[in-house]
Amino acid sequence: MKIGIIGPALSGKTTLFQLLTGAISASGNKGGIPQGAARIPDLRADELTSVFNPKKTAYATVEFADFPSFGTGGEVSGEMAGRLKALDALAVVVRAHRDPSIPWPKEPITPDKAFASFQQEMILTDLVQVETLLARNKDKKRTAAEEELLQACQLLLEEMKPISAGTWSDEALPFLRNYAFLSSRPVLVAINVDEEQLVEHTYNGRDELVTQCQEAGYPMVEFCGTLEMEISQMELPEQQEFMAEYGVTQSGIARLAAAAYQLLDLISFFTVGEDEVRAWTINAMTPAKKAAGKIHSDIERGFIRAEVIHYDEFMSLGGSLKTARDQGKLRLEGKEYIVHDGDIINFRFNV
Repeated sequence: MKIGIIGPALSGKTTLFQLLTGAISASGNKGGIPQGAARIPDLRADELTSVFNPKKTAYATVEFADFPSFGTGGEVSGEMAGRLKALDALAVVVRAHRDPSIPWPKEPITPDKAFASFQQEMILTDLVQVETLLARNKDKKRTAAEEELLQACQLLLEEMKPISAGTWSDEALPFLRNYAFLSSRPVLVAINVDEEQLVEHTYNGRDELVTQCQEAGYPMVEFCGTLEMEISQMELPEQQEFMAEYGVTQSGIARLAAAAYQLLDLISFFTVGEDEVRAWTINAMTPAKKAAGKIHSDIERGFIRAEVIHYDEFMSLGGSLKTARDQGKLRLEGKEYIVHDGDIINFRFNV
């Protein structure tokens, strides 16, 4: 799973990438695009670490890629559109802050207009693709249902609505994934604000932007890049004290990482012990046997049973596996059991 961070020049796009992944985490530069993994903050992993005192704690991660800046009018080149279509989701960074030391490339533009320009560009890019496909109506490989789907996409796009705003049947989804329409991608909108805007929760165009995001179903997270840089250089107790001065309990970067995780419809299950506490990332609605394969293919192949207790129940029992087992709270589940976010699992297997 990979999320592309995109936005106009001087929006704070690269700052966000660096804050999410850390300088030493930028693991690749494939095609000239910096890539790295962002750790997903999880208080449950922290609590489980306190219980088991393991040698290592491993958090869930999401991959991010820092794409080149696009024009202030939201222009997306054909080459960039092609690269963006290969991603699972997009994080669009728009600027609200008024820092005079960071000049605007052209005239200042409010966040709602900046995002509207980008969204319009996504929609028009897809509309050209749909019209081209429909013009090839002599393609005998296309079924009538597929033709109807393309026509429905065309109508939606002509109304300047993204394809993600449509209601699609389970049968239609594989076709949509195959066409890889840009506006079908899940989108997270990240607003780079200044300190005053962060405290007051207001800036020019905010109400309009909130409405845009709600109508499109896009989560919106506000962060202050300059403050986040300071926070990232502090020890944990100092971070909490510093954030309290601004009336926040969690950093903007932590909220962005968590929102990105949810955007991809991902959940975490845990394996625990004295050696390691680890959060494993899987898609929602994953059965136990397939989740076992996330750890190792041998465990999936030799799956017998999953020994399961949810984190909340585990902690209510004093954080004791022995107590859970003695009270019959440690359940044995089969291969079709759907893993829930927060499950603590021990897989029984035989290879």
